[in-house]
Order: sequence, then structure tokens, then C-alpha cells
Amino acid sequence: MPWSAEPLDAWETHENAWRPSSRPASPGWRPQDAAEIARLRAREIELATANVTHAYWRELAPADVLAARDALKRHHEQQMADASS
Repeated sequence: MPWSAEPLDAWETHENAWRPSSRPASPGWRPQDAAEIARLRAREIELATANVTHAYWRELAPADVLAARDALKRHHEQQMADASS
């Protein structure tokens, strides 16, 4: 997909930039691509809301919520470590 949703001209930073970068011209997204991105972003928000507001979190003491969310976030890493040992 093009780097910009809207058509934009190419650009590059000036020669004394701290970190030189550039982008080619972008024709913008096709309408069906923009619609799919909007649908996926809406679904992401829906799922994130369901996770954050799930009844499970009310079962924990407020002081334990952060540790529980961190453990859940790292669960896949722990599974991979367990599988490799």
C-alpha cells in the first residue's frame, strides 16, 4: 500500500538533517483499501475495549491488575521459552 492515505508529493529532508529520510510520491489509497483499513481499525478498538473492560479484571485487587496484564502480554514469550527447554 502507498505510504500515505491521501495523494502526496515526494519529499526528502534537507542536507543537514539529523537523520536524512525521504519518501516517494504517494498516489493515495484506493477506496476499497481505505474502507478495509477503517474496518480493521474499528475491530481493533472493539477488541481492545472488550479486553480492557472484561469482568476478569474486576476480580483482581487493583494493585495486582498491572502485573496480571503484564503476565498476559508476555504469555506467548513464556510458552516459547518453556517449549525450547
